[in-house]
Amino acid sequence: MRRYKFLQKEDVYEALNKVRDAFLAANDGNDVEQIMNGILTFDERMKIGRRIQIAEYLLQDLRTEEIQSFLKVGRTTIAQVAKNLEDYEKCFHLISARNKKVGKVYKTKSHRLVGGSTKIFKTKEYTGFKRKNVAR
Repeated sequence: MRRYKFLQKEDVYEALNKVRDAFLAANDGNDVEQIMNGILTFDERMKIGRRIQIAEYLLQDLRTEEIQSFLKVGRTTIAQVAKNLEDYEKCFHLISARNKKVGKVYKTKSHRLVGGSTKIFKTKEYTGFKRKNVAR
């Protein structure tokens, strides 16, 4: 917040509301991808994704040193994510629940079994369904 201390409180709220509106505008993964690519740089997207990975490792009770070696991140980043995990625990549980839902839907719709009624071992065929096609 130090960087933005010159802004009025209303300006800060307006900017944060714009971000909130942008993410709520998405109906499915394709919309989310379009919004993310439109407003976030590759570096910003990676930072967000890596923080989510750190939070998942922390929820699995991995030690800081292990997370550092897996993800090649610094202690301060891990400490910051740990603090956010304590302060905003529901955030990471919502992300985890959505991830499970998307994984479950993707698993059921991404492949189908094909083959005649006499074929005992059906062949799996990719349907073209992607994770980002899962509806909200």
